Formats: sequence, C-alpha cells, structure tokens
Amino acid sequence: MTQDASRTQGRIAYEVLTAREAALLEALADRVFPTTDTPGAVEAGAVAYVDTALAEAYRDHLPRYRRGLREIERYARERKGRPFRELGPAEQDELLRDLEAGNATTVHRGAAFFELVRDHILEGIFGDPQYGGNHDLIGWQLVGFPGQRTGYPDAYINRVVDLPPVASGMGDS
Repeated sequence: MTQDASRTQGRIAYEVLTAREAALLEALADRVFPTTDTPGAVEAGAVAYVDTALAEAYRDHLPRYRRGLREIERYARERKGRPFRELGPAEQDELLRDLEAGNATTVHRGAAFFELVRDHILEGIFGDPQYGGNHDLIGWQLVGFPGQRTGYPDAYINRVVDLPPVASGMGDS
C-alpha cells in the first residue's frame, strides 16, 4: 500500500479507482497471478500499485482503465449473466482468454487492454515497493531477488545471492 492509501475498516481507500473498479481489478489480478502455495497479486498489493500509478505516472491510462473495466463487466454479464467477480475461476479464465485473444467483442481493443492491465499487475508484484506494490517483498522473494544493494562481497559474484531481500526507503540498507 502506498503512503497515501489508508485502510478504512479493513478496506483500502484508493486514490483514483472507485470501489467497484478496484474490486474488478482485484478479481482480474487474482486470475493473472493467482494465490497458490505462494502469495499472488492481491497479497503483493498489485491493485494498490496500479491505483497509485494511475494517479501519477500512468494518469493518461485512467480513461482507458475506466472504459475497459466497464466493458469487461458488461462482457461478463452478457456471456455469463453475472458480474465478473461472481464467476468461478474457470469462467473468469475463459473470459480472460477471450479478452487476450481479442475475441471479447464488446471490449474496445480488448487484447491490448488485457496486455496493459497484465503488465501493470506484474509491475505491482515485482517492482520496487516504494511505488506501492510488492508488499512485504513478496514478488522479490518469489524469484529470489535480494533487493537493491550497494554491492556484494566477492563470494556472490556469478552465483545465487542467498541474502534476505531488502528495499530502499523501508528502513533496511
């Protein structure tokens, strides 16, 4: 969660996403990078990251997100008779495959929108936590990235770094 986002009665107060948009984006994130025996996109804070990015560096994408999320919801209701969030994982995956392939005809440039959202979700999982995602360094731990360090001892050159991950600005150096 970013410095600006706050928890209110267990819910995140988003900067630019409405509660409905955030809930749908969370459902999408959960299918793009689901929780398995390891944490997924939701636990990593990918939606908080996307919200912060849409408020700041990616603000030009906000109208596309609003339109695309609305169109995905409409597509789910037309195809399955229910909101996307209420569908089971298999049905959600089916609709996302349609979207990714460009076959979700009610979603304007659906394949491009899916790619944009997927890229932003992955940024939220694996990016530097200072930008609002990668909570508890979940993404870095999943891939064994030790974080940004000022240097490594010679023992770590050309081999896996087995140090716990750290992030700048989080009290660790």
